[in-house]
Amino acid sequence: MAAFCDYRLACVLFSVKRMFTYSMVFALAFMLVPFRLAAQESHSKHIFTSNLIPEKSPASSIEFSGFYRFYLYGRNQHETFPNNSGKTLALIAGDLYREPMLLLKLKGLSRERIRFSADFMINSIYKGSSQANQSLTLDLGLNLETTFLTDYGRFRLRSGGVAWYRQSRLTVWGNRSLNRMSLFERRPQTAVDAEAGQRYQHYYANGLIDEGVRYGSRAFQGIFFEGKRLPMKFSFKGVIGKSNFNRSVEEGNDNFTACAHLQNELNDSLKISYNFLQSFRRESPAAADFQQYSISTGEAVYRSKHWTAQLEVGWGRFANSQYDMGGGEAVLFNLRTNKNLRVPLTLQLYRISPQFVNVTGNFLNTTVLEVFPNVAGVGATIRTPYQGPMVGLQSPANNRQGASLNFEWTVGRLKFNAGMGCFAEIDSTDNGLTYLHNVNGQMLARLYLFGQRWGPYNALNSNYRGTYEEVNIFEVDGITPARMRKFFSVAEVQAKWKSAFERRNVYVFALGRVNTCQPEFNPVPVLDDEALLRQYSSEIDVCFEWNSRTVLVMNYGVERIRGNQQTDVGDSGDLLARNQTSRLLGLGVDWSLSKRATLFLRHAHYLYSDPNFLENNLSGTESTLEIKVMF
Repeated sequence: MAAFCDYRLACVLFSVKRMFTYSMVFALAFMLVPFRLAAQESHSKHIFTSNLIPEKSPASSIEFSGFYRFYLYGRNQHETFPNNSGKTLALIAGDLYREPMLLLKLKGLSRERIRFSADFMINSIYKGSSQANQSLTLDLGLNLETTFLTDYGRFRLRSGGVAWYRQSRLTVWGNRSLNRMSLFERRPQTAVDAEAGQRYQHYYANGLIDEGVRYGSRAFQGIFFEGKRLPMKFSFKGVIGKSNFNRSVEEGNDNFTACAHLQNELNDSLKISYNFLQSFRRESPAAADFQQYSISTGEAVYRSKHWTAQLEVGWGRFANSQYDMGGGEAVLFNLRTNKNLRVPLTLQLYRISPQFVNVTGNFLNTTVLEVFPNVAGVGATIRTPYQGPMVGLQSPANNRQGASLNFEWTVGRLKFNAGMGCFAEIDSTDNGLTYLHNVNGQMLARLYLFGQRWGPYNALNSNYRGTYEEVNIFEVDGITPARMRKFFSVAEVQAKWKSAFERRNVYVFALGRVNTCQPEFNPVPVLDDEALLRQYSSEIDVCFEWNSRTVLVMNYGVERIRGNQQTDVGDSGDLLARNQTSRLLGLGVDWSLSKRATLFLRHAHYLYSDPNFLENNLSGTESTLEIKVMF
């Protein structure tokens, strides 16, 4: 416990003095040294003390881990939106989002086999005089967990703070899709590797990189329960509590989410399960103003020697105090061949009805806007694209059905993976369209954190490290909103290449995407004005491994958005639709200081413009310096 007291004293000095030298000394001294406490008992020697000696230690083991992340950000805008405040230069020490500069994870196990954990964080001591940023707070709260074994199975109970949970794609699952992305941008959760080039090697080898514990899961706070090794190969898990997705406008109103998963392993190849989700929130305690939805699904997973099939079929119902949408079905089928085949394939078929509403599953909600909590500081942070989203492959949405096929192919050191998909809305809507910015999306999000309908034309929306833009669709008169079924076509291709230049590894990752929306079905993207909206994007990363400790990184991305005359027209005088261009050119260095510490430098030039929308004109530079130390 003395070491723990020393840690608290160090944190106090760290936050009071607020000097870079002290913080770096603290980080290097405290984080590079493996830190572990273990309660010990010694009966051979007794040291004189005026305190009473406890008969037994209150804890058998306590462990600390975490990271220190020093982050500097600079932006110099050459051209700005007209409603800019006049400030074109921004210099910030600390992440723009609520991300920890210091994260300390405490885990312990008592003699009664009760586990406890807590995440302590400091946001940034350099974000001004606000104590909210400088104080040591709990990141995800304090969690208590106990596990006990019986003759009937292994049971676990957990409660307290926020924890990450998932059970099935149609009930509780994070927004997880194919790992086709640029590695130039970094996230706070990205781990530090022993060598600077390992991240790029992992991405080249299998397309998977560490995105943190939250990737693919949802955050809940409540009572978590789990049972394994039950008779007849049964298992279960669930949670009763709260999530950001069912927050009430007024604090104190009833709101909860209950989830449950029951699984039976029939044999080594076949598993079946039942999944349940119930979400309820009351908006006003005085009136019957409520909102609720429930989902029940059955799931089967079959694994053979060469392929794996997963089928989930469910029924959902949404209702609130104004209307009852009734029930609707959802079917999701995935077929994946083994990686050891010459050409591995992945097939996805799905149909999700408009009445099947859920914001915690692995699909987007496009039918009920009210399902997103309208809570200040919360609603915008979790709102996803709502009206007619143009999304990538393996990113389903409700009120939609379709199919996608992906394949991989390797020729020597060149690896290909590509896919195509076509999708159609089930019911016609008068919604417009939404597209996510593949290039400069994070840059735009940093201009206005979690802003809704901002920018000179009120079309931009920012969520966590991303930006999407809304497009209106009209009838021929250009005034009446068009009511129609929309059809979507997507094509994606990625090439990954590795070579050696004088015994130095060189990685090249190229990614191209085409996404179109049209009023009639077409299995392939439509590349002319028959399409309501066309989106093209290309990104290339070049990573040169100078040595085992240093990697040079270059990124170039370009995105083109073209609309036809049924979409919004601009203010250039010619009444022409979108003709948008986004470009990004970036350079960077990853320098491994040690096996647990790395320095990352990034500098990028960005451009966002449209000759038909005169006020959509941005350009400038962004620079970041990040030192991340794991311990």
